[in-house]
Amino acid sequence: MDDSERLARIETLLQEGNRLRSEAIALQKESLAMQKSLVDETRANIVKAGKVNDQALDIQRRARVAAKVIFGIVFILVVYLSYLLFFRLNLP
Repeated sequence: MDDSERLARIETLLQEGNRLRSEAIALQKESLAMQKSLVDETRANIVKAGKVNDQALDIQRRARVAAKVIFGIVFILVVYLSYLLFFRLNLP
């Protein structure tokens, strides 16, 4: 192999290396864009999850209040019916 063939081979390898480097840079840019997109989607999902959690807490608070009211009404009815059965009604 003479010097001109060696230089041609080196030039070919350098060109191929430059082409591969350009492809690698393009892939890295594409990967970075995808990562940024995923980060943005994740942030949006976190915001949505926070809203859902807030709504769930609100529903739980309302359910606790409703349960207390219902149990209070049931208790009052039991006391009233007990009063009617044992004190008001004159059963023989």
